Amino acid sequence: MENTFLPGTVRQRLADLMKYHKVSQTDLALKIGCGDSLLSRFLTGKTNKIGDENIIRIARVFNVSTDFLLGVTNVPDRKNYEIDELGLSAQAARNLYTGKVNAQVVNRLLESPRFAELTYILEQYFNDTIASGFAAQNQLYATLDNLTRSTVQTDAAKEAAKDISRLRTPAYQADLATIEAQFMAAVKEVKKEIGHDFTVQQAPTKEAAERMFTELTKGEDMGNPKVTPEQVTELIIDSVAGMDGVNQEALDKLSQALTAFMQTTLDQAAKQEKDDEKPEQRAALRSGTEGEYERP
Repeated sequence: MENTFLPGTVRQRLADLMKYHKVSQTDLALKIGCGDSLLSRFLTGKTNKIGDENIIRIARVFNVSTDFLLGVTNVPDRKNYEIDELGLSAQAARNLYTGKVNAQVVNRLLESPRFAELTYILEQYFNDTIASGFAAQNQLYATLDNLTRSTVQTDAAKEAAKDISRLRTPAYQADLATIEAQFMAAVKEVKKEIGHDFTVQQAPTKEAAERMFTELTKGEDMGNPKVTPEQVTELIIDSVAGMDGVNQEALDKLSQALTAFMQTTLDQAAKQEKDDEKPEQRAALRSGTEGEYERP
């Protein structure tokens, strides 16, 4: 139930629910196991007592929360369920409760129609519903392959047997392909609903880069600035040193790796630049040599 009701008393809420679900007073009395007269007196205002047990039973009949019946909330949907009502194992519930899994991600996936469909595809995979059909088909192909090879000893028969053998398909191939496609489609849809805003990350990153460049080139000739890998590494390490969970050992390893990477990159770039200059130098030398031996 996704409706939101107007504020009201227990009596008003009960009357609204009976009208919404088209449940008569007599039918409701039978379902909750109370006398028709008691329910009648309560609905007509002749008594304000209906009993806590009856409130709980009424909530279960209409699948709403007791908070909604009591007027605490205007949204009827239940939020508190028994574990067995949800079909969760104790360990699954524990993983959610303790934060071992990301409850927000689980919620988004469970709200996705594609993911809901995926759960039944997974059930077929776990139960070998589709795979058993492919396994039987493969067995048939294997039998035909063996019969063809054993009964007809010709080259054509051997080729036919090979063609039959190629028809066999891994039993779980179709299942896994469908699961992968459905899961990725569900995840992409959820991500599309969430959206993204890269500008939040880009702005501070751009500012940090500009500050780093200013710091590195301070006092340098801007026409030909000289920045070493060690300088860049030092600034990067300083920028992440204050983050939670970062220790000195990790910083030292990161520093060594960054410096080595940048130095290697610079060395390769210098070598490539030098290699690119060699053809031009050889061409210039040839041109000069030809000029020396040119006859008048």
